[in-house]
Amino acid sequence: MSGSLRNHWEYTPEEIWEPLAAHDNAPPDLFNDLYEAAEKFLALPTQDALFEEIQNDADKAHDAFCALNGTDFRDETAIVEFLEAAFDVIVDYDIPGEPEIFKQLLRQFISKYNLRYRLDDPFKLRFLLPWSFANLYSELQRLNSTNGHLTGLLQDFEHAFDRYARTQDAADLKTCIAKASNYTEGLASTTYGNPGTLGALCNQIGDWPHDKVKEALQSLYKFCSDYPGIRHAGSPSGMLRPLSSKDSTLVCLLLLGFTGYLSPLLDERSVLGV
Repeated sequence: MSGSLRNHWEYTPEEIWEPLAAHDNAPPDLFNDLYEAAEKFLALPTQDALFEEIQNDADKAHDAFCALNGTDFRDETAIVEFLEAAFDVIVDYDIPGEPEIFKQLLRQFISKYNLRYRLDDPFKLRFLLPWSFANLYSELQRLNSTNGHLTGLLQDFEHAFDRYARTQDAADLKTCIAKASNYTEGLASTTYGNPGTLGALCNQIGDWPHDKVKEALQSLYKFCSDYPGIRHAGSPSGMLRPLSSKDSTLVCLLLLGFTGYLSPLLDERSVLGV
């Protein structure tokens, strides 16, 4: 999962917990309390005898806590909830400056590893949308790995997007949007086992939450077909303005975003990142 804490947890001892423990007046039982807080969010409970040892020995608590892996937690959400619980533990020590140091270390960690969160005051980790889209893109690449046709269509789009970003040429912009619509149409065709137009294939999908969502994609496909020079010669009478650079991003994001409805093989939890 793109930007996940779970995939970067191994770096937290060096980046967060050791510096926090090295702060003046840091409590000697910090790791005992951190492990106790983490225990509630682990996938498997710690054996009672071992847990008691950890609770009563600061060195063992340090080693046990720092040895935790991201995969030891139930999931990504469990790590988020642990970090919020850890802040409460630190606040309860009532040591001046310690909570702010923890927040600073975590913000630096998020920034350094480009994680999918923002830390809001007083202490709340917010999931942010851009990384879910990155996860969707990764899921598409996973699906493409067993289908050379889809791989080629997505590579065509990536090549076209790169070219337009470099040239800012109007013709390259139209090609970029066309290639995004080709990939979306190709994914729908592959899912339903027959070639067809994206507009018609939408009617075969039974997973729409509302008819207007289906119609939105059909309208977007109609735009690609009707706007002069994208997929076809099109109709000049329907053009309200020339295309601009924002269209290359927004239309392509919409087309690729709709792919979440076009294949039942997409892992929804991986896309959300939890």
